[in-house]
Amino acid sequence: WERVWCNRLVMAEHKAFDPVAWDSLKKANPVKPGDLITLGFDGAQFDDSTGLVATHVETGFQWVLGAWEKPYGKDDWQIQADEVDDAVSAAFERYKVWRMYADPPYWQSWLAKWAGKYGEDKVMEWWTNRRKQMSYALENFSTAITSKTLSHDGDINLARHIANAHRHDLPQRDEDGKPLWLIRKERSDSPKKIDLAMAAVLSWEARTDAITSGADKKQDAGLFML
Repeated sequence: WERVWCNRLVMAEHKAFDPVAWDSLKKANPVKPGDLITLGFDGAQFDDSTGLVATHVETGFQWVLGAWEKPYGKDDWQIQADEVDDAVSAAFERYKVWRMYADPPYWQSWLAKWAGKYGEDKVMEWWTNRRKQMSYALENFSTAITSKTLSHDGDINLARHIANAHRHDLPQRDEDGKPLWLIRKERSDSPKKIDLAMAAVLSWEARTDAITSGADKKQDAGLFML
């Protein structure tokens, strides 16, 4: 209707995630210092935004540990990488981090530093441009929302990025014949960011892998040390 009668371009794609369903997952933070968590990291340097999201392995609770976003209309903005480093350091000091999945572009040197400091088995590159792997991770995250396996603290920036994410179906299909899909902004030059949503997906994927590996049972047995 908008396109035909108002001469306004609109996206034919649907939102990737239901904002109402996301809002319904809000709950009190159950996480304590020393608990086992996973991290997801997606970032930029001069544009877009950078986010660090944690997931509690035991309960599936997510919260934002850091969000750095370019102010609208400010062209000379650059992220303060030391602030990101401080947030990552604080996470590893306060919690037992099973693994951090991080999209490498623009942050390779920092990922190398963090891997050297915390262990190559703790900080891992997770390339979001791998279409099949990314699609499966998104489907896993979407299922966690609809099944209410996931919860969060209601962070307004994460909710905004979740709502900004648009679903883009790919020509490839999965084993069940359903189309693979990715998330992207409503348009390439849109000021509506989705980086925190991507960080949340990576954090959830790390949590899934932690459970698959039996990391939650090892924590219960007291096998993890800070």
